[in-house]
Amino acid sequence: MKLIFNSLLFAVSIFLLGFVSNVETEETDKLDWRVLANVEWVWDSNFYQVNFNEKQKELDGKEIIVEGFMFPLEYTRKHSNFLVSSSPMTDCFFCGPGEAESMVYVKTKEPIDYTHRAMAVKGTFRLVTDASMGIIYELDNAEVVRQ
Repeated sequence: MKLIFNSLLFAVSIFLLGFVSNVETEETDKLDWRVLANVEWVWDSNFYQVNFNEKQKELDGKEIIVEGFMFPLEYTRKHSNFLVSSSPMTDCFFCGPGEAESMVYVKTKEPIDYTHRAMAVKGTFRLVTDASMGIIYELDNAEVVRQ
């Protein structure tokens, strides 16, 4: 009787593992900051223009998770538009978040509280071809995954 119970338990466990592996493959991809950092800048008409590589172009329009540090753009408690940077501001109130390729402009569905801790947001990734505002990556319709 014990052998039948253990065999049945084993079979059910294997069956359920099949579902777990399917869920993992359907998860949203996480952004690799190294892919974004490998951008080419070209001087054209007295201004730098960005040339995106193939790996960056593959991300355009795709739902991804961006992990990093919030850099608020306004002096408020809750934010719907902010930057997520690959590195923290390191308690330096006058320091910027870094170069354009090390940050993503995030637009959330709902305002979220500021945090100085690492966070993760999920949304639709977009390439921005007009670099005049210093932004070349955006995340639209974002929601917090971890704060």
